[in-house]
Formats: sequence, structure tokens, C-alpha cells
Amino acid sequence: MTRGFRQHAALPWRGPRAIAGVVVVLVSLGCNPQLLPPARAIAGVLILDQGTPVERGGGDCRGTGGYADLRSGVEVVARDDSGIRLSTAQLVAAPAATTADGTVPAAERERCVFRFALNDIPDRPAYRITIGERGGLRYTREELAAAGWTVELSLGR
Repeated sequence: MTRGFRQHAALPWRGPRAIAGVVVVLVSLGCNPQLLPPARAIAGVLILDQGTPVERGGGDCRGTGGYADLRSGVEVVARDDSGIRLSTAQLVAAPAATTADGTVPAAERERCVFRFALNDIPDRPAYRITIGERGGLRYTREELAAAGWTVELSLGR
């Protein structure tokens, strides 16, 4: 027997298999989605009411003039306050409202409505949502929770 140490009988929980078992347990706990903070989703609507006719065709809608950058496929980004990109989506044009005979009312000829869904957003105190190259709008977690995790943005008149 060495001085200061006592020799123990071989214990079944020691050895490579025991270490591998501990690693498996730790990894599975780390991958358990119920142990992670809940991910959020933000549903959004962007209403472009530009006051002049928009371009429509093939189910799409596109702004004109100073709003020509707004169309289906434009990137929507959610970031936290430190600028880290949390989620991305794309604008999708909603179909134009029509009358019973299928015509588009005059007001709808100057308006595009886009939808987007930012999914799997980690929990943060605040979020900044940007559309394309336009500036972002900041929302706190409390503001979004009170609004049911939906935002409605508008541009134009």
C-alpha cells in the first residue's frame, strides 16, 4: 500500500464503459429539447399602401418608385440587440382582394400585403426585425407576447 492512498476493490462503475455511459447521458440531456428555452415564432404582415398603382402579375405584388424594393422573396431578418442573426424569412405577397365579379377594387390597386414567418427564434429580451435594406424596428419580448407574437408593419400613406 502506498503512503496516503488506499487501495479499493475494483468498482463496477469505473472503466471505459462507465465513462462512455456518462458521456451518452450528458449528451442526451444536452440534446433534450424540453430542457432548452422555448423557441419563438413571429408572424408578420407588411402593408404597402403607396398611393400610386403597384405592379401585379402572376400572383405577385411589387411596389413601384421608392418602394420598388418590396416584393415577394425579399429577406426578413430577426436579430437580437447585439446584432446576431436569429432567424430569416422571405416576404410572400398575399392575393389581392377582389370583388364578387373578380375585379380588384381601386384601393387594392395601390396596395400590396406581404406575409412572413420568422421561426425557431431563441428567447431574447428584444428583437430587431428588418426587411430588405430598410431600417429595422425593435420589439421587446413583452411587446411581442402582448401582441400574440405577431407584428403588423406599414409603409406609405
